[in-house]
Amino acid sequence: MKRLGLWAVALAVIAVLFYLPMVRVLAQGLVGDWHTTLAEPRVLDAIWFTLWQATLSTLLCLVMGLPAAYVLYRRRSPGARVLRALLTVPFALPTIVTAIGFTVFRTQDVWHAGTPVESFFDSPITWIIAAHIFVNFSVITRVVGSTWVSQSPDIEEAAALSGAGRLRIFWSISLPQLRPALISAAFTVFLYCTASYGLVLVLGGGLVNSIETEIAIAANQFLDLQEAGTLALFQTLLSVAVFAISTTGSRSRIGFDVQDIDDGKKPIDRRDLPVVLITWVSILLTLAPLTLIVHRAFTDKAGAITLEYFAALGTNGARDLLDITLGQAALNSLRNVVVATLLAGLVGTLVAYLLSRKTKTKRMRLATRALDIVFLLPLGVSTIVLGFGYLLTFGSGWLPLRSSWLVVPLVQGLMALPLVVRIVLPALQSASDELAEQASTDGASELAAFFRIELPMAREAVTAAFGYAAVVSIGEFGAASLLAYGDQATLPTVLYQLISRPGGDNYGMAMAMSAVVIALTYAVVFASSLPAKHRTRPRHLRAAT
Repeated sequence: MKRLGLWAVALAVIAVLFYLPMVRVLAQGLVGDWHTTLAEPRVLDAIWFTLWQATLSTLLCLVMGLPAAYVLYRRRSPGARVLRALLTVPFALPTIVTAIGFTVFRTQDVWHAGTPVESFFDSPITWIIAAHIFVNFSVITRVVGSTWVSQSPDIEEAAALSGAGRLRIFWSISLPQLRPALISAAFTVFLYCTASYGLVLVLGGGLVNSIETEIAIAANQFLDLQEAGTLALFQTLLSVAVFAISTTGSRSRIGFDVQDIDDGKKPIDRRDLPVVLITWVSILLTLAPLTLIVHRAFTDKAGAITLEYFAALGTNGARDLLDITLGQAALNSLRNVVVATLLAGLVGTLVAYLLSRKTKTKRMRLATRALDIVFLLPLGVSTIVLGFGYLLTFGSGWLPLRSSWLVVPLVQGLMALPLVVRIVLPALQSASDELAEQASTDGASELAAFFRIELPMAREAVTAAFGYAAVVSIGEFGAASLLAYGDQATLPTVLYQLISRPGGDNYGMAMAMSAVVIALTYAVVFASSLPAKHRTRPRHLRAAT
């Protein structure tokens, strides 16, 4: 009965704060002539662009992510832990900072000027896809790599002794074992690319629009709730369809395992040079936009080293562009992050605990799987759609959240909740069952065994989950652009104001603040990747000791 009560609490939270506004969005989309809305050329162009760029971005992420997963997880190489953390930084960065980085990168005088490929590199579509790869290929690397490192090398070694080459072993043995992780990771990346808002808004410059930007334009600029609702309905149905395909095809949960196991790996040898080269090219491409942001933050228009942009962070920008200073926006974001992290961390850990409990019957296993999907679904719904749902649902009435500053951190916490579940759940499932069962035999309750035995064993994953939830929350831009105004503006929304009208020192201030965010993001990601004294290792490694 205690477990049912805990499920009731978790379900009440997600029902009110996620499914209720989503139902209002779906209802709004079905009102009126939605067929006509979807048939408009501008809307069809946005839908088509969203689908094909997400598909291409996902394929390119797979091409770059698989070699990196092999080099950084399957093989032992110097500095692998640092590189794994470095590649995760783009995923955790605020999308507005990523967009700023690629805006700087795009404006550089590079080799393509005056060549036949100049139009290709001047196209906003090129940079949108490049930014999506930059942000998401680490998802492929981390999800596939975490699965790859846990696989026993015995079959591969036996095949090698029989004369099979590396490529043959990969296609015949490794790839079939990695298929569930590849499907989960690929569809996760596809969802992220279809739900991208800040990158398309900034890099598209109004010339290219996706479903997300069209929703924002319809709701904010034209006050056309019918069109916004129809597009939000389409986006939600697309997300649910992709999510259903991914969970059916992969037959495994989407996971973001934070454990990096170095035991039993073979070092990189000469035959690995092609994949090592691809990995290093990916790393350098990852470093380029971040390095340019930091460089611009410390140099003035004449190219001299300066700290004036950092000193200007306490002002309202050139010509008092901002309603509040960047420092005040940072405090708003910090306050929101605390609330969002507590919501995502506590509810996510509770859900992970409940999902990790053993089930005795087939009906209970199906119920647990269904509940897993209930709490995973926010992963595939965009913040723009959810923010629009909050505008419709909580503007007045019994829960007028729209007029409260709490509305933004609540959305941020809900969007980070599935990530917390995905990080904590594998750690709890890997915890020692023998110790928990012994504690139960000695008279300890299930909750007491969890807090005294399982939770300490999963402490590293829980800490990492809270850290990732904080970083993801501070960078949320889509919902904040709809819900945060005036003195409640957040750091990403203020950064967007600065780069939209960059006159005077505004552009430099955006660079300086972005450099600070990059440093903080890397610190959190790297701290989460540090080795723990007690680490749960894969079964094939535990059996060997």
